[in-house]
Amino acid sequence: EARKAGLAPAEFDEDGKEINPHIHQYISSAPWYLNAERPSLKHQRKWRSDPNYTKSWYDRGAKIFQAEKYRKGACENCGAMTHDAKSCIERPRKKRAKWTNMHIATDEKIETFEQDYDGKRDRWNGYDASTYARVIERYEARVEARRKYLKEQQLKKIDKSKQMDFAKLAKHVRTTGGGSMRTVRRGIDGDSPVTSLRISKESVLHKKPKETLNSL
Repeated sequence: EARKAGLAPAEFDEDGKEINPHIHQYISSAPWYLNAERPSLKHQRKWRSDPNYTKSWYDRGAKIFQAEKYRKGACENCGAMTHDAKSCIERPRKKRAKWTNMHIATDEKIETFEQDYDGKRDRWNGYDASTYARVIERYEARVEARRKYLKEQQLKKIDKSKQMDFAKLAKHVRTTGGGSMRTVRRGIDGDSPVTSLRISKESVLHKKPKETLNSL
């Protein structure tokens, strides 16, 4: 009580650290199985050291040894020593390596890592973000090819429309007497009709509807 009131100096633990007098006794007093002679907070601290967790990942596809003959205890299918026939991921051979003693597969590199709680449950653990660049490249190439295809289709439509317009303006006429084909364009050259040349500028045209009726 005197320490809480500040009348007595604070107590020190085994490591020489000052113990707060306002800490409850059930926290400051060590359990009986530790055989502590004096109050200490050492049992409240983290006394287990963290294992040497690694941030590295498996070397995917790495090979370590290439055997020339089948070895006892190796995979019967491919001949690798690092797995058995049940765990073999190769295509089942018609004649296994155990019997042919040929085409022995290379032993894989087996690695073991000690991971923490989060590392074991991290679904993206070991993912290399740089590999996604290839996905982006394929996507950009696909978009570029689609853009190029659409541009070609648009140019084809423009050419087709131009040809249709030209076909409307052009008229193929076969000359008499077995002549060759000629193309007559109307309204393109801008030539004035011959009848307009016969009419002088000073002459005036008058309409006579009675003469038209009499002629009929």
